[in-house]
Amino acid sequence: MNKSFKIIVITLCILILCISIILGIILFKPKEKEVIPNKYNANATKVMDELNIKDKINKLDYSKTLEVILENNLYQDKYLDKYIKIDYIEFPNFINYVNDLLNKNYNSEEINYLFKYYLDNINIFLNMDYIDILQFKDITNFDLNKLDRYLNYQKANNYDMKTVVTYVNIGLDLEGYSKYVEYTEEEAKNLSILVNKYHKLPDDYEPDDLVSLSYNVNYKLRKEAADAFEKLTSAGILDNIYFYPFSPYRSFSTQNTLYNMYKNRDGEAKADTYSARPGFSEHQLGLAVDVRSSTLNDNLTPEDYEWMLNNSYKYGFIVRYPKGKQHITQFMEEPWHIRYLGVDLATKVHDSGLTYDEYYDLYLETH
Repeated sequence: MNKSFKIIVITLCILILCISIILGIILFKPKEKEVIPNKYNANATKVMDELNIKDKINKLDYSKTLEVILENNLYQDKYLDKYIKIDYIEFPNFINYVNDLLNKNYNSEEINYLFKYYLDNINIFLNMDYIDILQFKDITNFDLNKLDRYLNYQKANNYDMKTVVTYVNIGLDLEGYSKYVEYTEEEAKNLSILVNKYHKLPDDYEPDDLVSLSYNVNYKLRKEAADAFEKLTSAGILDNIYFYPFSPYRSFSTQNTLYNMYKNRDGEAKADTYSARPGFSEHQLGLAVDVRSSTLNDNLTPEDYEWMLNNSYKYGFIVRYPKGKQHITQFMEEPWHIRYLGVDLATKVHDSGLTYDEYYDLYLETH
């Protein structure tokens, strides 16, 4: 090997070595640490630095709730994913309430719901164990003041929560007559008024527009109801259905006499299943009337009852105590007892398939 060739080889080797060193420097140069922009104010950042969570938090979307929690040094790492989903509101003790609710196992969605709809009553939830509040979300007649009653009633009965709310609102978790609303004289004049074991009329209430029915001058109803009843009986005749009134308007005094007679005869518990106590009877409204088939003394035949169910609403009446609804109306079935509501409301009640107690709570009562 001549001298020139050796020089070339040595030069190439040196060149290759230099290239390798340069490539090594380039390829294996340590990467600079990624700098994540800080999203939070100085006070929150200071706490993040102390807890060594700055990078972890800044990788997430900004949260005002989280920022205030950090500022107040109330951060709990186990709730990080929940903090960032809770909507911040300006409210005293908001951050403390957030942690308290999280400690009770409420999730972010539930907490946002509570703060949105029940902020002024948040202490109710802070002072009780966790409940599935979202089960009430779409129940339009839910009343927060009855929350404990709903929960207790559901434990004792196999009903879905929507049914529980309606039944408790009616008062079915209470003994009849133990707690009731007492109407004013003016309220008692309303055609849609609900009268049952939980809604009482004034003792001295008497409608000022009572008129006699053509069947018997001693049988009276309020003028609008009386006119509608005449149309109802005429419609029945056209379908070969013949029925007659036998107990329309009754005063407080008359109802008192009847109820006491039944109570003395059958005992209070039994009497309460078929007779209203004075002040709690629809008959005092002048909007209710008991009817009988032409072949019976005090009831409707099955055929006449079916006709009444399917036609009375067209003239403004409903069967007030239908068959199979005793657990709701709190009275035995009374196929013969019809109540005037006006055509529009009676049609809605009929189409709903509900008792008037249920319909009133769902669509007429203000919660």
